Amino acid sequence: MTTKNKVRFAFVGLGWWSNMLADAAKKSDRIEIAACLSRSKNKMADFTKHYGGRICESYEDLVSSKDIDAIILTTPNSLHMEQAVKALLHGKNVYVEKPMALNTEECLKMIDASKASGSILMVGHNARRLARYRKAKELIEDGAVGDIILAEASSSGELGMRLTPQTWRWYRNESPGGPLTSFSIHQADNLNYLVGKVTKVSAFINKLVGPSEADDVVSSILQFENGALGYLGGSFITPDRNIFQINGTEGVVFIDEEGGSTSYQKKGTEKMIKFDLPDSNIQRTDSLFEEMDEFARCIQTNTLPEVTGEVGARAVAMLDAIIESSQKGGAPVEVENIGSLDK
Repeated sequence: MTTKNKVRFAFVGLGWWSNMLADAAKKSDRIEIAACLSRSKNKMADFTKHYGGRICESYEDLVSSKDIDAIILTTPNSLHMEQAVKALLHGKNVYVEKPMALNTEECLKMIDASKASGSILMVGHNARRLARYRKAKELIEDGAVGDIILAEASSSGELGMRLTPQTWRWYRNESPGGPLTSFSIHQADNLNYLVGKVTKVSAFINKLVGPSEADDVVSSILQFENGALGYLGGSFITPDRNIFQINGTEGVVFIDEEGGSTSYQKKGTEKMIKFDLPDSNIQRTDSLFEEMDEFARCIQTNTLPEVTGEVGARAVAMLDAIIESSQKGGAPVEVENIGSLDK
């Protein structure tokens, strides 16, 4: 399976994010970058020049190749399910970027293919791996916040203002919910990771001023299995701003994208204490290395990754419920698929 004990990766869908993942993979002693595939010959030439490996002629060539152990998918959202299933059923291990797929039904097909083939399926939710979220997890598990009562998350950016019809995110079928699939999906996963399962949502999604087909803004109220309430929102047409706050009976944790900080205020005190963490860029680089190295290690040891298909599908199920609620004028929707994905 491996050359010199290294897992051989093939990268599919070459852009700036695939390069970020390839940079991370190059740092791992477990990984050999063996191949790449893109619709652009220039991108493939540039990729092999910088990272090595060979150029694949087609996806069929790639999934049938005996010199490839794992496939890294950073392709448009609508291609994730079909490409992942085909690769898994050919015995390839698959890492797929978030969102795992466009809906929960597609996620389930990917999970079934992984189980049928015995191949590993991992989803690229790197945000939970950032040092600021790991610190929040540590505080929660140590009881610093007590019982969680309210969780608030918002992810916004101006990507929607820069889109053109030549970019796949321009289209509503590729970016359902606008910021949901590009930004808020990270926070959906972090809500599951830090607080627990979301059981019910009530949401609104609007199209306001952005040039693309994709929606501009989303706002949703959440109910967790443990009784806590929450908020998940985001915008596709405003400056970058990403925040996450957890309010508990014993304290508050605030996570800020700017500077990559985590702060904590204990009950009965007046000020928040900011922890000394690496800056945002270092945190992102570290998180991507952790993902790539873990994926390779799981293949070598035949163990499950932290973010399995089931975990990735829970975040998509939340998005499904948010979109359905918005289509029903904000009526509450049960997130039924979250529970059914537990194994």
